[in-house]
Amino acid sequence: MKIIADSSVMFDIEQGRRHGIEILPLSVAIGSETWAEYEQMSSDEFLARVRAGALPQSSSPSPAATLAAYETDEEVVHLAMADGLSGAYEVACGLAKQARHPERIHVVNSRTLCIPHRALALCAVEFAKQCDSAEEVVSRLLPIIGSAHSYLLPEDFDYLRRGGRLTPLAAKFAHLLKAVPVMMQTSDGTRLERLTVARGFGKALNAVIGDLRKRGITDTSYLGVSHAGNIKQARVAQEALAEAFPSCENGLFELGPAFITQGGPDCIAIQAIDLKAVPNLPMG
Repeated sequence: MKIIADSSVMFDIEQGRRHGIEILPLSVAIGSETWAEYEQMSSDEFLARVRAGALPQSSSPSPAATLAAYETDEEVVHLAMADGLSGAYEVACGLAKQARHPERIHVVNSRTLCIPHRALALCAVEFAKQCDSAEEVVSRLLPIIGSAHSYLLPEDFDYLRRGGRLTPLAAKFAHLLKAVPVMMQTSDGTRLERLTVARGFGKALNAVIGDLRKRGITDTSYLGVSHAGNIKQARVAQEALAEAFPSCENGLFELGPAFITQGGPDCIAIQAIDLKAVPNLPMG
């Protein structure tokens, strides 16, 4: 059985191979230039261009690379980035029909990205060792998919304004008031909606922690913080989560170029997923 995942799991191709996952890199573009994230463009290089004023775009993995990954006699479980936040799932479903053995290709809408997406891909590798079919692997993944929660705390209001994600007036007032909008992924995973607008980063963290408590985060949940060149606030967020949920494992990660395209430089992502089905999953 073959496990495939888009690079929104925050692994490059070689890292994915070491974990038993075939990685399909998402594409990022600035002007007429396009790169495969992690392979041809690192997060640091990408951030430097964005901070210099570039407005990037992101897109699905290369169709040619996807079809090449499907060119196998094995059963395939492909965990695609959340449908709605990306077109990757829809594109993969279309390409699966063109595969040599389309009946053996199982494209899964992960309904998430980044840390929970990585966890799901690693879970799939473990389940593949235990299950007789890809359908059984997918059925075991579904409840884990439903346990994921994601929050975004953007920092660069001018980036959001230039990208059309925030009006000029809203960006100005947010900056002057030191406001931090807290965005939350909807339960179906298709979009982000506003949870609150907090006066300062500390209150924004409190809002996220409060919402996680309402959602019944358990001791078996994994809590992750990812950042776009903002290690200082990311560590503050990690410490706050560790204090609020001392029994949960947690980790700190760097966001890839495709996510930076959406959240902007210095953004912070906070995510949770319940891993009781696979204790001690190696997330590093």
